[in-house]
Amino acid sequence: MIKRKVFWWLLMFLVLVSTVWFASNNEGYVLIIRPPYRLQFSFNFLLILMVLGFLAIHYCLRFILFLRRLPAYKRSKQEAQRLKESSAALVEGLEALAEGDFESAETAVKHAHDLIQNVANSHKVKRP
Repeated sequence: MIKRKVFWWLLMFLVLVSTVWFASNNEGYVLIIRPPYRLQFSFNFLLILMVLGFLAIHYCLRFILFLRRLPAYKRSKQEAQRLKESSAALVEGLEALAEGDFESAETAVKHAHDLIQNVANSHKVKRP
């Protein structure tokens, strides 16, 4: 584990050093001519803009994907909560049955059954 961390730190250090060396030795520029305008800026600035643009697009797309998955995530959380409640109701029913309280056991099991049915019915979503 330590060797892997040392390897990654050394790799990142080498990337940083090579980037700084490349940027300091690069005196090129980019010239964009679109009459009547003329843009001129350094090549290093263009590289920085490209990296920042890539990162901006990447994280915007990840955020959009997160927003698209949010309803399904909420649904699965609700289903998990219902299953957890039904399990607790079943355990409560079994405890009541072991104690000899048949009425409480029956109501707890009915409640658990209803919760499990709600989860099962939520999977049967009609799609157009």
